[in-house]
Amino acid sequence: MNRKIFLYVKAFSDLGTFMDLIAINVLMYVATGSSAWLAATMAFRTLGGVLSSLFSGVLADRFDRRKIMIYTDLFRAVIILSLIPFPNPIMIIIVCFLIGLTSSFFAVSYSAEIPQIFGQNKVLETNALISRLTSISLVFGFIGAGVITDFLGNQVTLIIDAVTYLLSAVVLLKLKWETTSSTKNGALTNGIKEKMISIGRDLKEVYSFILLAPMLFLVNIVFLVGAFAGASHNLGIPLLAQEIDASKQSFYYGLIWGVWGIGSVLATMIIPKLKFLQGTRLYYACFITAMLMSTGFITFLSNINIWIILPFAFLTGIFDACFTTLHATILQKTDNHIRGRIFGVGMLLKSLGFALGFVVAPFVLEALSLPKMVWIFHGTLITTSIIVLLYSTGMRKRLEAVNQSV
Repeated sequence: MNRKIFLYVKAFSDLGTFMDLIAINVLMYVATGSSAWLAATMAFRTLGGVLSSLFSGVLADRFDRRKIMIYTDLFRAVIILSLIPFPNPIMIIIVCFLIGLTSSFFAVSYSAEIPQIFGQNKVLETNALISRLTSISLVFGFIGAGVITDFLGNQVTLIIDAVTYLLSAVVLLKLKWETTSSTKNGALTNGIKEKMISIGRDLKEVYSFILLAPMLFLVNIVFLVGAFAGASHNLGIPLLAQEIDASKQSFYYGLIWGVWGIGSVLATMIIPKLKFLQGTRLYYACFITAMLMSTGFITFLSNINIWIILPFAFLTGIFDACFTTLHATILQKTDNHIRGRIFGVGMLLKSLGFALGFVVAPFVLEALSLPKMVWIFHGTLITTSIIVLLYSTGMRKRLEAVNQSV
């Protein structure tokens, strides 16, 4: 069997994952009518990912990664289908947590096994195809979920999602490659213990490294605040869709994210062609696109006119993709011996920012309104970005003055 088939099945599975994000959030809001419960679904999904990220790498190194992927696919199919007979809020929360937990196991094993499946010399080519297919899945997943859920209901969307996981598991069963060897006899226990002990040591080294690279420190501050602000629009978009037309909430929910995704795909095609993004310009572009991204979210989440919302959602998708891509590019320029842990800290900051945002957002929303909540959250990111931009500009001028005087 052509091994590239798995990439397309993985993209189809990603499509299902994006679909269940829409379906589950709508299911929760219909069941409770509460923004707090809606925020809880997102927070527990994030929490599951945070917890599993601490030891999913250990499992991927100790056991057969192919089997981990098969088992997690089967488990995700079962837990998604469990929502059909038990669509109550507590069950939805449990499922969201388990999805976050198992998705991290699958993603880590999948990424680590790519060289084994396709060969070390084809990693770059394979990752480029994965990125392109994921972006396409995002667009069609969100739009498809909105249309299917609106016309056929949540149950059909959940069934389609479960089928994608089962299809992925079947293809994995048929695919054969030289898998990584598993280590037994207590290696897992020792591995987890060593992993937990090393976390503090690694964070200390990363902290020391970041302090020696002030621009990297500033970028991570903006990224942390950006993740915090992201909770407001992730919570706000389904509520905005409900305000536009309560009878077609899932349709508009998927449409808004789908148009945002189209802008994101366009940005990933444009950014590599911008040759002037070098040196300190990378940092300044990162701060500026963060501000433009937040301005876009504030603009379309403060309106209920769909003809204003969609163009600004498209533009916001462009700036959002630019911000995240530039952030990743900056991290990739760090020293190779510490780059992995730098990315690990970045992922931890993102998860913590999201989690904190989802805790705070419902209280702010209850006290104020949707537009004001988004203004506060994304206004915080804009303010932080301006301060960081001014500080970094002043720091650069001081450094140039010192160099000239020497």
